[in-house]
Amino acid sequence: MPSIDDRMKRRLLWVSSDQDLIAAARSVLPEGWELNAGTSLEDFGEWQDILLHRFLVLDLGAALDEDPVELVDTVRREYQINIPIFCYGGSPEQRAAARSARADRFFDRDEILLYLQDFVRQFGW
Repeated sequence: MPSIDDRMKRRLLWVSSDQDLIAAARSVLPEGWELNAGTSLEDFGEWQDILLHRFLVLDLGAALDEDPVELVDTVRREYQINIPIFCYGGSPEQRAAARSARADRFFDRDEILLYLQDFVRQFGW
């Protein structure tokens, strides 16, 4: 069972196989934030482990171990977790499908690091 300290940690999930962008994201995170990266939900543990993160960033255009739209659907419908899911990349069709699965916002690949600063400020409580 997670402690209160575990629940208060500033963590985010990043689902992508793009190691260069993940490294760039880690380099711009403020001190005190932890980025956990993987290519499927299984990389992060059970649903209660995912729940300990402030938000999820999802690469719609990367080679992942699972379909990104199914990943959004699993988080929302099966796990019933309402953390923000910010997507980047992908085709217009992938974005529409992820929107239908209830992903929150969509960005181009070259925008995501700029918005990451806004996300950590917004969810830094």
